[in-house]
Amino acid sequence: MKKVKKLAAFGGDPIVPKSMKLTRWPRIEPNEIENVLTVLQSEPIIGSDAQPIVQLENEWSSYIGVPFCRAVASGTAGLHMALWGAGVGPGDEVLVPAYSFMATALVVLHTGASVVFVDIDPKTYNLDPTLIEEKITPRTKALIVVHLGGLPADMDEIGVIAKRHNLAVIEDAAHAHGALYRGRKTGTLGDAASFSLNGAKNLPGGEAGLFVTRHQSYSDRAQGLWLPVTLAASSESEKYPLATLGYNYRCSLVAAALAGGQLKRLDALNAIRRANCERLAEQLRQIPGVIPPEAPEDRTHVYHLFRVRFDPQAVGVDVRPNEFRARVVAALSAEGVMCRSWMNWSLPELPIFSKPNDFERLHPWKRTWSKDRTYDRIECPEANRMVGETTVVADAPTSTGPEAVDLLAEGFQKVFSQIDTVMQIDLTEKLASGELATCEAVRQELQV
Repeated sequence: MKKVKKLAAFGGDPIVPKSMKLTRWPRIEPNEIENVLTVLQSEPIIGSDAQPIVQLENEWSSYIGVPFCRAVASGTAGLHMALWGAGVGPGDEVLVPAYSFMATALVVLHTGASVVFVDIDPKTYNLDPTLIEEKITPRTKALIVVHLGGLPADMDEIGVIAKRHNLAVIEDAAHAHGALYRGRKTGTLGDAASFSLNGAKNLPGGEAGLFVTRHQSYSDRAQGLWLPVTLAASSESEKYPLATLGYNYRCSLVAAALAGGQLKRLDALNAIRRANCERLAEQLRQIPGVIPPEAPEDRTHVYHLFRVRFDPQAVGVDVRPNEFRARVVAALSAEGVMCRSWMNWSLPELPIFSKPNDFERLHPWKRTWSKDRTYDRIECPEANRMVGETTVVADAPTSTGPEAVDLLAEGFQKVFSQIDTVMQIDLTEKLASGELATCEAVRQELQV
């Protein structure tokens, strides 16, 4: 009989040795470092028309197949520019998925418009197209579609609804660089889109972003937020076009240089992510109680995030899903399989929406919607269920290779083979002792 290995949470040896580095990201090559050094050694290192900026814009525009592109300061800046390009403003409403990074909803407030949340699909975690039309009113101007975790949303179905109601479609593609939907790249599937170049993203540049659109009118209007600067201009008025809003959403030359180098390897790096995550998903499907992510056959998942759902009923455990997740995450973390609760709330739960009176007292901000509107978490049950039942396996997309992926799978197998013991973990005691000090997800669970 095979001897059962003692769980690391109870003093056993962890599956992943403490000395082993499971992940590597970003993967920066010497020539990319040289590109950055060249920029730093040049004078000046500013200017919206500098070669690294223009080259990145042209290459990204060509890569995804869209005519207009601006390198910007962040993905959030790009989203704001997209909404501004669509003419969204005070009095308008914008439909937003009930689960995403907080910026997806907050940029709508930057325009003075109001947010209307739409629940998510329980399988893809993206916006559920079947729920869109019930949220549309005469004030609805646009909808933001998020390709969450790197999986493209149901864009054809969404596009038909948007066309029927004359709505602008904005893609939040912060997680989806290079992902394909029915043969078309994300960023080309709506009226405008934004990509993040944050250092953790599939296309890293440090802190930056890319705004793209297929409309000349969107591009022209968004220039007022980007605030171009022409160093070779003969006068200050030409150098700084003062007839703009002047948000200064320009991208730094250093970020552009790094991202430009990474772009040349984006498809290859995405292929590595897919290989890692598909290998792990195949092994996790064999474990009752673990539901790994899946991608419909008509699109590619580029796995910026690897999200798993836990089902306590499948292993005969009668506890609340969030309690089950907390103990499983604690056990996995002790084994060296680090999980995190990326955005451990639905967007309607953010204080700016759920407690606007308190938020207004603490911040220089006034709500843009009627005080009759309330944001109730009951309106998005699937988003809330996802928050309570899922976690993100931090090292899956960026694992160093098959050996690291297999160790992650072995950690899951060990934990779920002793699930009754896992349910005996005293989370409070473990955290107090410092044994799980690095497990942010577990700390958040104790506050649920």
